Order: sequence, then structure tokens, then C-alpha cells
Amino acid sequence: MIVDNLTKFNQKKKLWMTPKHPMYIRSVDFKILYGAAILIQAEIDSFSNPLNNFELERLLVSGLHLEREQMAKVLSVAKEEEKVYAALQKQLISEREKYLLLLDMINVSLSKEKLPVKEKEHIEQVRNQLKVNGKCMTLIYEFSIAANREDVTRCREILHRMHLQDMELTPLDMKYYIMRLWGTMDCTQQMLVEAKEVRIAERCQILEDLVLTKGMRLIFDHCEVRIHGNILLDGGELIIEDSKVIRKGDSHRACFNMKSVYSRILIDRSEMDCRNLGMLVRAEAGNLLIRDSLIYQTTRGAAIRFWGNAVKIVNTTFYNCYSPEDGGAIMIRTPEGEVTKCRFRNCEARRGGAVFGVEGNKITHCVFEECCVAEYGAAIFYHGFVRANMHHLRYKNCCPEGAETVQYLAPMATFHITGEYHITVSTIIDCPVIVETEGNLVIENANIYLNYSICCRGGLQMKNVHMISTHLKDTDMIILEHSRNCRIHHCEFNGMCKTGGISASGSRIMISNSLFRNMSGGRAIYDAFSPDIRETIFNYCEKGAVFCQNGEIKRCVFVNCRAKNGAGVSMYGTRGVIEQCSFRRCIADHTGGAVDRMLGQRVIKCTCEDCKPNDIS
Repeated sequence: MIVDNLTKFNQKKKLWMTPKHPMYIRSVDFKILYGAAILIQAEIDSFSNPLNNFELERLLVSGLHLEREQMAKVLSVAKEEEKVYAALQKQLISEREKYLLLLDMINVSLSKEKLPVKEKEHIEQVRNQLKVNGKCMTLIYEFSIAANREDVTRCREILHRMHLQDMELTPLDMKYYIMRLWGTMDCTQQMLVEAKEVRIAERCQILEDLVLTKGMRLIFDHCEVRIHGNILLDGGELIIEDSKVIRKGDSHRACFNMKSVYSRILIDRSEMDCRNLGMLVRAEAGNLLIRDSLIYQTTRGAAIRFWGNAVKIVNTTFYNCYSPEDGGAIMIRTPEGEVTKCRFRNCEARRGGAVFGVEGNKITHCVFEECCVAEYGAAIFYHGFVRANMHHLRYKNCCPEGAETVQYLAPMATFHITGEYHITVSTIIDCPVIVETEGNLVIENANIYLNYSICCRGGLQMKNVHMISTHLKDTDMIILEHSRNCRIHHCEFNGMCKTGGISASGSRIMISNSLFRNMSGGRAIYDAFSPDIRETIFNYCEKGAVFCQNGEIKRCVFVNCRAKNGAGVSMYGTRGVIEQCSFRRCIADHTGGAVDRMLGQRVIKCTCEDCKPNDIS
């Protein structure tokens, strides 16, 4: 058959623009078997070589996306017709797949809008084997002919009749056969009032605000939706599956609003583009489920702002989400919240760069990249105690580094620790904390922001901790009251020029490889009993660095300390050693710019530089 150049060009264009066939997602073996069945149908035409059949080529190359080796297997398998149809019949798992097979068989057989007799007889044989009823087959014939003519209106009409027959074929399935099938329709409040349940499966635009009252259901299935207003759920249900939503107006802060406990939103395998025009979901009540979706470019608040009944977000990606409030991507203020296997990139907020949660929320197996925050929690701000419900979290290039997750111990009655309590995430302490005599507080690898002092009568162990005084003033960060055990290693204490460090009345402490700086409300270490302090730096301690009874202070550095007596170290008692320490610019009002000691205490191999009025007294 001779084909003119224009036809060749149009075929090439169609081949390039063809979407994936609905069977594309099946296994390679199934696609080879499926292609062989269609090839057998194309070989019935004795006047044309099946290798010159354009629709067959389009199916194998662009629709099923078979490689050369796989197409060679199609040619080999097609030699045994009975085995092919018997095996294929077993693997067709739904009525929808049977309809698609018959559509493809007709599609490769049509010649000048007519179906030759032999080809039609063979198709009828296959239909009888698959047990497809006559009404459905008639609709399949009509649709194939209308698609061959590129008659979009006729195809829409037939597709509607297919839906009335419950044939399970969607516009997305049929787009392979006529690519211009999708149009743009308007979704209005009147449609919802009249039908109660509206299902949209094509391009759609919403120009007005919609209200879904109790009993109403709006379903977007395999479609693209452009929303100029917003959708308010007052007891209704919104389902978005395999679709893309594009926000086009900023008349409301959020695209979807929920205000009734009966409201429900399901977003599944969909893409939400908010175009920096506001939030996606604002829920005062109701239930929200988001799965396998993509949400991006949200502003004016968290992308998901929720304090309703229950929310679950699984395997969803958020990026470019900005909020001037709490939670860049997600803000949950109800205990029934779960965020699992999600990814957050370039999210920013005041507190909780990506997620703001409360006690009871489950946040697991998530990845945070390049998230930042104005105050606390570069990735997560957690209002309450972090327990076993947060784990397997990974951070990459989040700012500030080291404080990606912050838990907030809210104002309440005094928090008493009577057993062993571990803090392993950065924490804001905004309530009095008392470690009782039988209690033990362990803090590791965390930033601690103090609004109240920590009072310890039991045990205290700190390792790799950065402790910062935020709203404390004229007191000490840690108050030890005859504590039975206090060990501090590789920690930093920042008094912010408002507070002292550790008041250790009657307590023995061991401190190593640490830093005390910007102390003002009291000494860095006050009234410790026989402390063991090694390789620690004291910088700018306005009321002095160390005041203790006896003890050992070795290989420490004291810089810019001020006090009435003993700006660096003031030691009383009959025993004590200060060894290999360095004192620089330590100034006392009366005596002992570097050290003020009593008889019996030894100062060994220490250096003093610019200390006044004298180095050691």
C-alpha cells in the first residue's frame, strides 16, 4: 500500500504523541502475549502485510513500549494462536481488560471506517470466548468507529453510555484511542445540589466557591482541575484520585476547608500545585487521608493545617512550602495524626520548618532536605514529649544544624522525674523540672533551651549537649541540691549574659571537655564540693568562673572572667589542685585576678596573662 507524505507525517506525529496504553503497567510477559493476540488479528487481512499496519506499530512501539527483542518474541509467540488466546484469557483479570483487548483488535482491523467480514468474524469468536455481552460489544464497535473518525462529541456520548452499562472504562483509558477526548468542563454548585454525587473524569475548572454539605460527594478521577475559588466541606466528601489540582485564585487562605466532623477528604496518587497562592487544606474538623501524592508551592500557612478528627499522610512529597506561622508543610493540633514515609524539601516556617505536631502524633521514616526555621525545629517542632512514636528520621542540609527536631515541654505543673528519663532530641523546657532523689536524668546529643532551671537531687548525666538560657534571668541554669551523681562531658552552656551556670551546693560533679560562656547571673560553677573539672573553657563569666571547696581543676582555660575575688577560680578548704591551667584577662575587684585560694591548695604549672590586680592570691 502506497502512503503519501502527508499521511506519513501525520502518522509520525501521532506515533510521537501517543500516550501509554492502559496495559502498559502490566508485566513484560503479559504485554508480549497481548501484542501477539493483536498481531494474530492483524494477520487476517490477506491484502496487507501486518508489519505495515500503523495501528499495530503504534500499539507495540508507543502504547506498550516494547523493545526490539520483546517484539521479536511477539512474532514468535503469535505462531500458536490457540495457546495465545487460551493463556491470555486466564491472565485478563477484569472486564475492563477484556474490553480493551476487543478495542485493540477492532482498531488494527478497521479499513476506511469499515470492518472486513473475516476480521469481524474472528473478533466475534474472541468475544464469545471472553463472554462479553452484545450490548457492551455494540458500544465498543461504535466507539472504535467514532475514534477512527476523530469524532470527539460522538466518543463522549458513547463513553457516557458505557458508564451507564458499568463498563469500567475511564476517559484516561480511552485517551489512547482518541487523544482529543479530554475537554474542559465547569463544575458548579448547581450540579452538586441536583446530583448529590458528582464524578469528574476529564479537564475541569471551578470558577466559584463550592459547598459540600452532608450527603454530597465530589470525585475527581484521572483529571486536571483548576480551582479559582475554594471548596468548603460542611459534612460532605471530597475524593481526588490520579489527578492534578492547580490553584488559580487567592480569595481564600486555603484551597479546601473542612468545618464539620462528618467531612472527609481523600487525596490519592495526585499532584497539588498551589502556585504560591495559599494553603492546600485547612481543617477545623473531619478526617483527612493523603497517600502517594505530591504537594508544592504553598504559602500563607502550612500546606496541611489540621485540628480536626484524624489525619494520616503516607508516602507524600512536600516541597517549596512556606508558612509565617507554625509548620511549613504540615501543622497538626490533634493527637490523632500520623506522618509516615514522607519527604520534605525546602520548607520553611516560624516553628517547625516542615512539621508542627503535638503529643500523640506519629512521625516515622521521613526525609527532610534543606528545611529551615526562624525559631525552633528546622524539621520538626513537637509540642509535648517525644516517645517511641518518632523514629527513622533523616536530615540533610537543614538549618540550624543539630536542632532539626525540637520537643516542647509546655507550661504545666512541675515535672517530677522519679525514674530514669532520657532526652535525646532538642528540647524547650518551659516548666519546672525536678529530678527527685531516686530519679536519673540523661541528656545526650541535644540542644536544651531553658525557660526554667533544672533542679536535681538525684542523678544527672549530660553528653554532647548545648544548653541555652532563653527566658531565665538572675539564677542558675542547673541547680544541684546534694545531688548523688553529676557527670558532664563535651557540653556547652550559654548563659546569654543573663544567668549563671551550675549551682552545686553539697554536690560532687565531674566535668570534662566542655565550654561555659556568657555567664552573668552567677558563677559558671558555684559552691561545688570537691569537683573534678578537666579540659574545660570558661569564657566571659561576669560573676566569676569557679567557686568550690577543694577539688581538682586541670588543663582548663579561663578568658575574660570578672569577680570580686578569684575571677578565674575561688577555692576554699584545705585540699585542692589547680594544674596546667591558663588564665587570660581575668580581673578581680580585690584580690586574685586568676586564682583566690586558701592555704593547702596547690597551683601547678599555670600561666597568667593580663590578670589584675594580681595573678594568684
